[in-house]
Amino acid sequence: MPDDAWCAVAELAASQHGAITRRQAAAVGFDARRITTAVRRDRLREVVAGVLVLRGHPETWHQRLSVLTLVGSRRAVASHRAAAHLHRLDGFDVTPVPEVSIERDRRLRLPHGDATLVHHIASVPSSDVVTVDGIPTTGLARTLVDLGSVVDDRAVRRALTDVRRRRCSLLWVRSTAERLHRPGQRGSGRLRRALDAIPYEGRVPDSWFEELLAMCLEDPALPSVVPQYRILDTSGRTVARVDLAIPEARVGLEAHSRRFHFGPDAEPLDEQRDLAAAACGWELLYLGWYASKRPAEVLTVVKDVVTARLSLGRATDV
Repeated sequence: MPDDAWCAVAELAASQHGAITRRQAAAVGFDARRITTAVRRDRLREVVAGVLVLRGHPETWHQRLSVLTLVGSRRAVASHRAAAHLHRLDGFDVTPVPEVSIERDRRLRLPHGDATLVHHIASVPSSDVVTVDGIPTTGLARTLVDLGSVVDDRAVRRALTDVRRRRCSLLWVRSTAERLHRPGQRGSGRLRRALDAIPYEGRVPDSWFEELLAMCLEDPALPSVVPQYRILDTSGRTVARVDLAIPEARVGLEAHSRRFHFGPDAEPLDEQRDLAAAACGWELLYLGWYASKRPAEVLTVVKDVVTARLSLGRATDV
């Protein structure tokens, strides 16, 4: 005869990466006496007081996070970099240390020396929590806010860009950042700055580009520099128009960041344009508004690229 209570325990644990609480087990008819027997027979293992895992179930990062949320009586949720990894946000592919958030008036009972990062916060409202891979996790907007307190501006912008690719509401993201913002709150401040910068991300300031153009025109080490240059194919058809070109080296400079020029409409056009330019032997460099380099430093990079392409061309002619 099948043991219905044990089957229920195994099924519930399997949905939680092999973990289950004593209270959950009791709710399906597997009482304390039966748990003691299962532990003695090595069918269950109590990893933290009150939380058990099935013997033989893989000990994974996901299981560890599930255990943490269970020991927190579902008041703990995967957050920050762990949440970003669960959401598969761009830039968070590498599995991080388990990281959870829990309300300040509660504590997680963790073994001595446990490497888990625990953030004690004012509250974790249900509106900020979703389930990802069976694990209670901060939602995308809340995760973006939290990330700003543990990673730099560039990582926050990269994650925000990924969220935008998913067609998530920026109004929702901003309202979450505003709701969670407090004086000195670094995470919400970083996210708000990234949101404020969105209208400018597709271009560089005109003055910046004009300064770079002037420096390129005046630099004797560079061949002829032509603004607003048309790249033609062998039939004479225009395949691309670039903001700045060095025709002798077939190098073009574009005053916008390809990284932030995304979307189902823009990306195919950009790819088609870039491939057509590449087919004509051109290399395009994208200068983004977010670039931290000053014009002089960009000029150095441009000169290195031009020198390399000219050298390659001479070697090919030999």
